[in-house]
Amino acid sequence: MHKLSHRERDPNSLQQLLLVCGVVSIFLILSLSWIGIQRAATNSVLIEAEYDSTQIAKLMVAQHYQLLFSDGEQNIAMDNHGLNTFDKTIRDFLHLFGIVKVKVFDLDGVIIYSTDANIIGRRVEDRAGLEKALRGETDSHQMTKEQLIDLYEEQRFDVDVVETYLPVYNTSGEIAGSFEVYLDVTRYRNEISYRVSSSLLLLATILLGVFLLSFWVVSKASKQLKALLTRLEQQATTDTLTGLINRGAVLHRAEEELSRMQRHDLQQKPTHGLGVIMLDIDFFKAVNDTYGHQVGDEVLREMSRRITGCLREYDIFGRYGGEEFLVLIPSCTREEAMLSAERIRGCLAGGPVIIGEYRLEITVSLGVTCCLNPEEGFEAVLSRADHALYEAKHLGRNRMIFFGIQQMQDIDGDGQEVVKPIGDALYGADN
Repeated sequence: MHKLSHRERDPNSLQQLLLVCGVVSIFLILSLSWIGIQRAATNSVLIEAEYDSTQIAKLMVAQHYQLLFSDGEQNIAMDNHGLNTFDKTIRDFLHLFGIVKVKVFDLDGVIIYSTDANIIGRRVEDRAGLEKALRGETDSHQMTKEQLIDLYEEQRFDVDVVETYLPVYNTSGEIAGSFEVYLDVTRYRNEISYRVSSSLLLLATILLGVFLLSFWVVSKASKQLKALLTRLEQQATTDTLTGLINRGAVLHRAEEELSRMQRHDLQQKPTHGLGVIMLDIDFFKAVNDTYGHQVGDEVLREMSRRITGCLREYDIFGRYGGEEFLVLIPSCTREEAMLSAERIRGCLAGGPVIIGEYRLEITVSLGVTCCLNPEEGFEAVLSRADHALYEAKHLGRNRMIFFGIQQMQDIDGDGQEVVKPIGDALYGADN
């Protein structure tokens, strides 16, 4: 008989698995969404800042072209007058657009103008953004400056800026230099945070709603499945006529008891073992032939109720087949197994079974054995009980016979010790 696993017997484990998977999934989705939304919002600010910086730079070139190309050449170059005028214009107006720093490079990467006058004249090398701009490309990236000197020459801390490099063209359409513009986007920090938090809150609400709905559906289905499995397990293990466990279930319980004996090393207590009682209703075929199968079924039910009342709570009682039944008595001695069998025999023989207008005298024959060594296997134990039952039938019924195994030191010709089965009988009252 196949034993159902805990998960098979308890569909609630499916709910627990769904709960764990749901929580992990929501966490992963929200984490990945936070990264995605954060990047999307940052890219949006970056694109907007790059556009603004490009337009401002174009405006500066258009309005101050003569200052930027003061020597009349096609490359950017400013004299002192142009430099001072250009600087004053930037400081007076560009702060209105959030510009905090401006640099102008010539084709050689030399800074010919900067809002930080200390670096004018320096040559910048190995700067990817500048190299792209001098090739005609626009390059932007966002960064956070721990400290920065703005156009008012005031020191500011923790400022988010978008640094944009963009090419400057002369009237011939050739690249003449590059602008580097720092655009203050700190004001977007709270907006980005709001976008991310509000989007995540909305997404979390949707996910939680979908998960709770799914969990409710699975919960309802699990309850129905659990009820169905319980009914199926009962049908698979229960005898529908008597309500006792059936043949497969009682044999499975026997194997469990032998396994328990092995785990607890019951071999160290040779006087205690698993008592096995096989019993059969005497002349049951005659009851069916004389009174009909409905009466016979009632006899089986009444007999099952009486025997159940004679057993201990932890004894195991099942229908083996037809009018045969099997009783398992855990952790008992040979004498206790025989006393239990005799108690069952006396209980059934002590009073008639009344079914409607019929008063039937019902007796049983019982074969008893006791397994002290779980290694021998239940088939061998059951064979002894069946043999004892056959002997009880053969000797006149309404009696109990115990069949045990005793070790005798019988030395054969080869000097080997031989174990022989010895049958013992205890008789009940004759019919």
